[in-house]
Amino acid sequence: MAYYNSSVPTTGGPNDPQPPQLSPEQWAHAYRQFQYQLNPQLPTPPPPPHLPLPGPVIDPALQPSQDTSTDQRLDALEREVELLRAEKRTNPETPAGPSKKRRKKQQKPSLYILRHSTGLSKEQNRVRGQLMKKVKTEGMRLTGRTTEPDSEADDESDSPTTHTPHPVMSYNFAATVEDPINVKIFNRIADLIWTEQHDPKSATFSLAHADVLFTREDLVEFAKTNFRSWKTKWRGKNDPEVAQRQAKAAQKDPESESNQGPEYKKKFKRDPICVLETDWMSDEISGPDTDDEDTKADHRRRLVKAARLGPLQQNDDVWEVVRPGFQSLEMSETKDDLDKIVKEQRDNKPKRVRGRVTRISFGNTHDRLPAGTIYPFMLSQSWYDEHIEGNEELENEMKMYTKDPKGFGDS
Repeated sequence: MAYYNSSVPTTGGPNDPQPPQLSPEQWAHAYRQFQYQLNPQLPTPPPPPHLPLPGPVIDPALQPSQDTSTDQRLDALEREVELLRAEKRTNPETPAGPSKKRRKKQQKPSLYILRHSTGLSKEQNRVRGQLMKKVKTEGMRLTGRTTEPDSEADDESDSPTTHTPHPVMSYNFAATVEDPINVKIFNRIADLIWTEQHDPKSATFSLAHADVLFTREDLVEFAKTNFRSWKTKWRGKNDPEVAQRQAKAAQKDPESESNQGPEYKKKFKRDPICVLETDWMSDEISGPDTDDEDTKADHRRRLVKAARLGPLQQNDDVWEVVRPGFQSLEMSETKDDLDKIVKEQRDNKPKRVRGRVTRISFGNTHDRLPAGTIYPFMLSQSWYDEHIEGNEELENEMKMYTKDPKGFGDS
């Protein structure tokens, strides 16, 4: 009869691991187990003492190398990297390694190309002038205008030949450029001109340079510019309060440019009456023509900052001066001299009666053509070359005296 004792390892084959070495206590327990199996009447032997598990057998080829040269090399490399970093921090001339290039964020294309004349080529400015004229003509046709509202002196022959005796559409001058009625007219004008002029292969194309690009949004902005010009004149003629306020400002305000003629003549020995025409004076605006309150607030902050108002002056009136783009350097200097006289008079007044109106110029200009007849010295030749020259329609619209007044220009 054969007996198997799990506590006593059996004899294995040649490839089996060596049996564990047993202590005397373990051999004694194995012997008692063997006797108990032969004679179950004997007392049950106690539990076997702890037998350590045999360790796993690993191929010597797979045993980890006891060579520490690799670890030492890694430690040396880490120390070298730290030294290089320290040298770069202390010596800015240390050549930098390859850097990761940042991907440039793609900018959205601009909605406008010809909106502003600044930075445009001669060809672009010429096309811009043509488009502005076409937008103006189309706006007059749609609204039934036969004469320019900017000037009482405009001749009937200057009105579009395609004008309608009754308005097809009517502006809401009591509102801003964002009014739905006005926006509808702007879009109508822009769509008509865009359809006629955006394709050089079209039979209706008539621009001077076919390679000059423009956008529909440019045309909308030109229509808004015309609207603002007409609205200014409309308010002076149709709003009694505005008309009265304008009249008082022109006649009674001792600090206005229009009342500095005698002082200027005394100082510069020439009469500036020719410069003081209302239609040639700079626009003064308290804010942008928009219903966007954030835009208005931002414009107000810029004005207050430029005026350097103190904490107690934050509510003072500050106006932005927007000058005509056509005016020459001599005309600009004449206006600046008038402004200086106004400022000197204001500074010499007691603070309790000083006017709380500050005028700030951000260098902005408007693109309207001069209203009425101007003198040669008033016109900027570079502006004329960019906006008028070569455009027969605009050349005919410009009216100019043959001689300058005494003391101005070449006189």
